Amino acid sequence: MLSFIKEHVWQILLGLNYLLAVIAAGTILLKKVNPTKTITYIIVLLVFPFVGLVVYYLFGQEYRKTKIFDRKKVLNQKVIKRIKEEMELSDQDIKKVEEQLDQQSKVVELIYNSENSPLTINNQVEVLKNGEEKFKILVEDLNSAEHHIHLEYFIVKDDDLGRTILDILIEKSKDGLDIKLIVDDVGSKISSQYKSKLKESGVKLYPFMPVRFPKFTGKMNYRDHRKIVVIDGIIGYVGGINISNEYSNAKNDNYWRDTHLRIEG
Repeated sequence: MLSFIKEHVWQILLGLNYLLAVIAAGTILLKKVNPTKTITYIIVLLVFPFVGLVVYYLFGQEYRKTKIFDRKKVLNQKVIKRIKEEMELSDQDIKKVEEQLDQQSKVVELIYNSENSPLTINNQVEVLKNGEEKFKILVEDLNSAEHHIHLEYFIVKDDDLGRTILDILIEKSKDGLDIKLIVDDVGSKISSQYKSKLKESGVKLYPFMPVRFPKFTGKMNYRDHRKIVVIDGIIGYVGGINISNEYSNAKNDNYWRDTHLRIEG
């Protein structure tokens, strides 16, 4: 047996290589990866014995992404549990909702099972079809805030519109409200002067995944593309419209069309 292994060691290693290469190729095909990248890695795995496997496991595995999403999954479960406890519907409420929904009850069940998103009642949802609609009512809601304002955005610029929003946050923070602002460190362009003004007023400013050296970091990926506002735990905004002049269509040569939702309840 040992003599056979010694005589055929190269063939055995080559066979193991191709077995692992086929497994790796299958894994790549099952992932939602760029088609060009998929084909490239499969060719490297099959054409270059041993070297292909080393290249794939060194550069083809998204270790950073896996680590980030594993951590996010744990945090999400804690948040979901707390939300479920806070939003527990009574039997009477559930019966009332089921009667109103009728045929849509299966859709509600599907959303709950797939996204852990329970149905809630006594809410109002308004569709805002562009920046003009969104920012007019958002400014009113921000000025009317009494307890807290929490925002999370991909793009915030301190242009005319951005300064209008940021100045409201500064004044509200001075009035004693809890103001938190999460901005993506790559997408947002807030000057050092405005960052200082925000922090001095008490606004809690958090840059998402800071990038010091853009050309020498892997943090350029996995950015925070959310556009969320929560006011007093009663009013919420979510959608696709960032905070800058171009999204308000105030001075655009081309019209920017996007949608946002205003939820109250």
